[in-house]
Amino acid sequence: MIKVFLDLAWTTCYIFSGDFLSAEENHKTEWKNWQNRILYTQVLIPLICLFPLLIRFLQCVRRYMDTKKRFPNLANALKYALSQTVTLFGAFHPLILFHERHENAVTSLKNVEIFQMFWFGLFILSSLYSFVWDVYMDWGLGR
Repeated sequence: MIKVFLDLAWTTCYIFSGDFLSAEENHKTEWKNWQNRILYTQVLIPLICLFPLLIRFLQCVRRYMDTKKRFPNLANALKYALSQTVTLFGAFHPLILFHERHENAVTSLKNVEIFQMFWFGLFILSSLYSFVWDVYMDWGLGR
């Protein structure tokens, strides 16, 4: 679902920017180079990636509110919350690197390494949690 939304956003931006009207050799030098702008790469793409995760997270919380069963509803909501956190950290990671490199490059490399290691650990935790949840709870394998 995310891939379809990303393709729709790309196509919409491409058509409304008028890039299809310009020649290929002028494409990189014109002001219409929207696919490399921060608004597209750092705002629109992460929002599109977060949208389905947010919907599923809210569905799990709503199911908990209706049934008052913590398990499996809140545990499933945790899966989507971890995925949202990883997506947000991944989206803002290039901004942190850019800021750290241009401000005080000598003292900030340690902060970048800590941020990157935290994000990597969170990525592994989220991936393993989602994998185990999907295999055991959703597919019913191993029960």
